[in-house]
Amino acid sequence: MTTPIDRIDRLFAHNARTLPAQTHLILADSTTQTWLQTWQRASAIASALFVSGVKPGDRVMVLSGNSRELQELYVACGIVNAICVPVNTLTTSRELATAAQDCSPVAAFVEHNLIDRISPELSSLELKVVIRGNQADWQTYEDIVTTALKGQPEKWLIHPPIESRGDDPGVMIYSSGTTGKPKGILLSQYGVIENACMTQSVARIQATDINLAMLPLFSSFGFCWDFLMPALAGATTVILTKFDPQSALKAVEKHRITVMVGVPTMFARIFDAPEISTTDISTLRLLDVGGGPVSDKLKYDLKHVHGIEIIESYGLTEISPVAAAQVPGDAHRTGSTGPALPGVEVKVIDIHGMVMAPNEPGELCFRAPTLMIGYWNRPEQTAESLRNGWLHSGDIGIVDEDGHIYIRDRLKDMIVTNGYNVYPKEVENAMAEHPAVQNVAVVGMPDEIRGEVIHAFAVLREGACTTEEALITHCATLIGKHKLPRKIHFTDNLPLTASGKIQRFALRERARANINEKATK
Repeated sequence: MTTPIDRIDRLFAHNARTLPAQTHLILADSTTQTWLQTWQRASAIASALFVSGVKPGDRVMVLSGNSRELQELYVACGIVNAICVPVNTLTTSRELATAAQDCSPVAAFVEHNLIDRISPELSSLELKVVIRGNQADWQTYEDIVTTALKGQPEKWLIHPPIESRGDDPGVMIYSSGTTGKPKGILLSQYGVIENACMTQSVARIQATDINLAMLPLFSSFGFCWDFLMPALAGATTVILTKFDPQSALKAVEKHRITVMVGVPTMFARIFDAPEISTTDISTLRLLDVGGGPVSDKLKYDLKHVHGIEIIESYGLTEISPVAAAQVPGDAHRTGSTGPALPGVEVKVIDIHGMVMAPNEPGELCFRAPTLMIGYWNRPEQTAESLRNGWLHSGDIGIVDEDGHIYIRDRLKDMIVTNGYNVYPKEVENAMAEHPAVQNVAVVGMPDEIRGEVIHAFAVLREGACTTEEALITHCATLIGKHKLPRKIHFTDNLPLTASGKIQRFALRERARANINEKATK
């Protein structure tokens, strides 16, 4: 009987057996790594985890940009049935400490240039490993791999059998909550694999494809599209360690890239770069754009100027993460992210929970076998989001008579900027710590390049004085740079409801009026 591929480790073990000599990864220095080598290296790290006492269900925190090590760690954690916790590399020291206190990791793997952000909670762990570098009192990643593989490069490493199932928790990705505190979204091994399979059935990534991984692999978007889907197809992935348009274009030409997945900002920068006119991009056949609204001009240029098929997708980490995607080759409907994936049910409800008719707006709710296990240590928030088997997305949208989904607004005021999710409360909490600030509110404003930009409105304490630059500098010490406001408006008051809640729609009107006033000057 064949063991079902319902876990990350089983998927990579299968590829190592069936595609041992085929190229899995192409690294920044053009070094290649086969599927068998990826499995062997991941097994070496799994050995270190096992020997150090990591048990099934333990959390292993990883702070790393795009790298083979991050991919290997996803596999290694699967082998020992631990929960891999990848952390956004833009996370500040304080945010990282909060996450560590929340999930209590038993091991940490940290990229050398990010070591300075490590909190005491992580520094005191018995197993702490530095990636691509050296650090006093830390083990080095390559030393672990080299020691484990020494003398048996062609052999498979054997580990003590660890019982595992598809419904075991596999990955926890932190997404900011409305309270401004990080919220761990716990996903099952089966959920992430099945969701990638469902997405693969629509996107049709092939074994002959060469994929450019430029999304952050610590995000659920990059995890699915740039890690799991190429593995399901047996395709090759080129790792872009840090995104910039010039590096992306060079990689496309050098490695004959066929598939790229990214947020609107990335593609706008790539295809607006001066180098585009002298770069051979003829091998590109498919682009998927997600993480925010895509401008009509960008879509038109990609398809009609450059001749590249472009699809849009939509999802949430809580669904592991893709909910809907356009089908390559189909006639795409303007403003739609396509129909729900096969296996995903969608409905639209009003504030009373009544199901809306087609083309009527309401909250989008999803039911699928890939929904999250829940929010880590947050049973009440889990129960609020998962009701009777349905995930309440917090997004306002419509579903037409043919099942195509259109996103209209965000019920929970989440801001998506450059593909990153930012909640206003996070920024407001940081700004409120400045001694000159009495009250503050944050909204997102549409931006053709970034999707949205963050505008803040600050009421200063009586007699206090500060500047926009000083407030942004203050915030930069507390929150990641992707959460920093692009514009701060100083005001005497904030518009409030009768119950004292901030009227964010009124603030958006103020910001829009300021933008229009500047444009006419």
